[in-house]
Parts: sequence; structure tokens; C-alpha cells
Amino acid sequence: MANPNVQFAGLDLSNATIYSTQSNFNAFIRVKGDFTAGSPNVTNVVNQNAAGGTYYGTSSIMPGMFLMSSGETTQFTRIVSYDQGTGTITLAENASGTATQATNVRICPPKGMYFVKSGSFNKAGSGDPQDWRSVTGSEDSEYDNTQPKWGVVAQLANTSDSATGIQGLYGQYEITKIQDRISNGLSSFFITSSTTVNIFKEASDKCVNSSQGVMLLSSMENNLMTIAAAGDAGTNQGYGLAAYQTAVGAQIAELTSGSGGVGFPFTGSAQITGSLGLTGSQANLIQSSENFIIKNATAPTQSLFEVKGDGVAVFRANNTGTPPSAVLGGLYFTTESAFVGVN
Repeated sequence: MANPNVQFAGLDLSNATIYSTQSNFNAFIRVKGDFTAGSPNVTNVVNQNAAGGTYYGTSSIMPGMFLMSSGETTQFTRIVSYDQGTGTITLAENASGTATQATNVRICPPKGMYFVKSGSFNKAGSGDPQDWRSVTGSEDSEYDNTQPKWGVVAQLANTSDSATGIQGLYGQYEITKIQDRISNGLSSFFITSSTTVNIFKEASDKCVNSSQGVMLLSSMENNLMTIAAAGDAGTNQGYGLAAYQTAVGAQIAELTSGSGGVGFPFTGSAQITGSLGLTGSQANLIQSSENFIIKNATAPTQSLFEVKGDGVAVFRANNTGTPPSAVLGGLYFTTESAFVGVN
């Protein structure tokens, strides 16, 4: 198998805007709609146009985003679903007020999701990728799931002050959707914090710095991004090192998980090929719906021995007609008989 080729580039955000629940939430998606107190449904949803077309519209609404309408909701409320055909948004909570074509309806990404408007591709040298045509979001229709995903390294800030970056603190985010390919060198896109890899989850009190001037763009192999020199990526060196600061921590945490840091995955699944030697006590804990099974490697669909969750032990019934050699202490079953090996 060929070694993975992790590609990278810089993103120039000097003319970009970052939208989130912490920054610019009043100016991302603005719509009008009908609210009924006590109902979770917002009906007759249409775009609210702004001078210069600065607002995004209904085509950008996604489940999981948050909605606020002064007088109709008391806080940002999560969107459960949106039916663009009927123009209906269903909220996780009922509206607190009634209004027809309310004009102050604001929609923004949830915590951990960000929309980057007009991010410029900034590639030093002749390596790949050369522009946005090589980059897809993991949720885009043209994304090939056999290929690496793309992500960014972003400087972080405190949620209480999203425009002031914390020096030396960075986060890793996946590009989930390319919203607009404005040109080969300019694009608007969504980035999302990991929901599965602990080391890459966004802390509750941290967010992406909304005023940073650059990000590092990188393909991802096994959730890991590249390490890059500042001159090669068109960023400062902090971005170039940040991906591996978190990656190394993630890998060490994975290797040393479990009692005493012995490196065995005590939770989750593990595949062991070859011999395994155990010293000391061993306890196999199974739930009522689980089984402990020993199978034949040449016929893995055949269970040789099984302990069910209710404690019943089941031996395989041998119907080959040729009984095995007697073994002291052994048990042998057919569909009609049972044999015990004794002196």
C-alpha cells in the first residue's frame, strides 16, 4: 500500500467573515415567517432580503442550526427539521409569541459549526492542491468516501470574547460542506468540530477566533492533518505545528488507555491476530443480549462453544458420524447423545 500523501495549503481570511453562535449570528441567515404561540412550527418561511445581498437564504438552513426571533422565541432554539417545499421550520421548543411574517428571524450555526464566507486559497509553490477545485466537503454530493477528507486548523478564542484569539491554542475542524465555489481561488464553506474523536472535540468554553487572518487547510489521513512550515503553507508556524500538537496527544491517549496505562483498549472493539498470553485473572463481562463464543477458524459460522447472556453453556453437536478420541474431562455431544471422558 502506498504511503499517504497529505496535501495542504493556506487560507487567507483577510476579506472573509466567520459566522457562528458566537460571532455575526445576526447577519448569517435572515428570513421571515409566521409564528403561533405554543407551536413548534414556523410556517410560510421566505428569505429576508438585505441591501447588497449580505444575508444567506433558506437554501442554507440545515437541521441542528439555531433560530431566534425577538418576541416569538425567548432564546436561540434548535431547528429540528426544515421543509423547503412547504416553507416550514420545526423547532425543538414551542414559540412563545404569535406573529405574521416576523421580520427579525435570525438563524445561525450551532456550537462547534462555523460558516466561513469568502475564504481565499493561498498556495505557496507548485504542489497539490492548487485551488479549491481539489477540495470537497465530506457532505458534498461529489465527495468520494475512498479519498481523504479535508479540514482546517483554526486559532481558538474564549466563547466570551470570540474576536480575541488565544496565542498558541488551536483546534482541528472538518470541512463538511462547500456552500459556494465563488471562483477557483475563493470559496465559502462550513467547518465542524469532531463529535467522535475526543481530542478534536471543541471545548464548551472555546470557539474559533472570528478575527483570525489565516487558517491551515489540510487533507486528513486517519483524522490526522499535516505538519507544515510557515513558508510552505502561507501561515504562521503555530498553525503548521498545531495539527500535530493535538494528533500526538490523541495517539498517546489511545495507546495508554485502560488500567495502569498498559495500552490495551479496554473499551470498544479490538482485533488480535496470533497468540495472546494472559497472566492473572480474567473476567469476561457479558450483557443479557450478548454471547461469549468460540468459533472454528476454518468455518467461522460454526460455534464450537458458547455462553449465552442468561448463563446457558452450549456445546456444538457433532454429527459427522466419527466420534473424536476420548479425552479425560472432555464433553462430547451429538444430536442424540452426550459423552463424558472419565477414567
